[in-house]
Amino acid sequence: MMYKLLTIIFIFLISLSQSIKADWVCSSNSKSPFEIEVDAISGLDDVYVVYAEESFYLKFITSQLDDISVFRFTNSISNSEKIEYNLLSDGIEIINPIADYGYYIKSGERNLGAVWITNYNPKNFSLNSIIVDNESSDCEFVRIILDRSSENLNYVTVTGAVKSIKRELIVDWTTLEWNNESLSFQTKAISESYNDAKEITVDAPLCNTSFKVSGDQFLKYWDILQSVETEVYNAVNIEGMAFAEQTVNESDNQISSETSEFGGSAPVEIDFSGFFNEPVTTYYAWEISNDKDFENIEYTFTDSNLNYSFTDEGLKYVRFVISNSMNSCEKVVESFTIDVSESSLKVPNVFTPGSDTENNLIFKVAYRSIIKFEAWVYNRWGNELFHWKDPNEGWDGTYKGKLMPTGAYYYIIKAEGSGGKKYNLKGDINLLRTKKVN
Repeated sequence: MMYKLLTIIFIFLISLSQSIKADWVCSSNSKSPFEIEVDAISGLDDVYVVYAEESFYLKFITSQLDDISVFRFTNSISNSEKIEYNLLSDGIEIINPIADYGYYIKSGERNLGAVWITNYNPKNFSLNSIIVDNESSDCEFVRIILDRSSENLNYVTVTGAVKSIKRELIVDWTTLEWNNESLSFQTKAISESYNDAKEITVDAPLCNTSFKVSGDQFLKYWDILQSVETEVYNAVNIEGMAFAEQTVNESDNQISSETSEFGGSAPVEIDFSGFFNEPVTTYYAWEISNDKDFENIEYTFTDSNLNYSFTDEGLKYVRFVISNSMNSCEKVVESFTIDVSESSLKVPNVFTPGSDTENNLIFKVAYRSIIKFEAWVYNRWGNELFHWKDPNEGWDGTYKGKLMPTGAYYYIIKAEGSGGKKYNLKGDINLLRTKKVN
């Protein structure tokens, strides 16, 4: 007996796979049947869910109209009954179809198609109440507990396998989302679908919000959705954004250095900007450390924006940290590495002010990571001709607006590098003139 049953089912599946392509049409005067996609292995072309045993129309569209037989089954095609039908010019109409049955059509011994109709009873699904489980919710997720009643919706394959139709619930809430154009967190409405369950876990919002659960997808389709909503949930989740922008020194006498994204010749001046979801985030700070693990934090600035000048040679680490009022959620938003170059100071021994060339017009040092600087130029009689404190500047070879004659002049330079290195330099600088070529 079992062998005969398997043979019937096997022949049905083979013939169905070789059948002419056809379509089922299922409709109703009030609430349209809900179509569900099923795997081909089920042997079914379609599954439809109809509302509360309303009368519905079922038709099979095909051009194969010879020697037609229509069958109805409840647990498999091997246990089916022959039923009446109307033969149309473009297909076959099932007479008085009933829900919670499967239907299949044959042309002679050839199987043309199969469909299952499931009855949806609205009494078998209800949403009663909803709460947020604050004890099991955390910085990442919120756990919602539903009081609802829900019975299974099923369909039966041609082989008799009972398959469950998943109900879906829709959860709506509000959170915040970062906007790069406005550089701010802005309100965003979230609506996501979840499989029907007594407990639902959603991403923790970044602002206070209520959660509304609606369902199911069938009631939504028929525009008779049920909904329940929580009281306002006080958010604990935090999020932030952090940016850094270095002030570029465009001096032409600065010695270049290979560093990471931030750093170079001291002083390295950087503007740090921090953003976060208010009012959930209540603590925010910039931290500066000598080690990347921040085991030894040198400075803490409780500001969202920070302008800082790095003068010490070597690596520095900066991070932006945030937390909520209960310190139950803490986060390192972003970390930055600043590499301050080793100091260097070089002095030329000749310059050519007033020449046609653009090079060596001014007597000035080549430097890197000099944080303190002072220089003087004297003539051979010891008279001070020029004094300056910015290594980017220099002597243009004049005194009281007049160009000094060619010859040797004397300089004194006192400076300090980023690593604390002291520079005490003295020497001659030769002022030359270039000859013009006619």
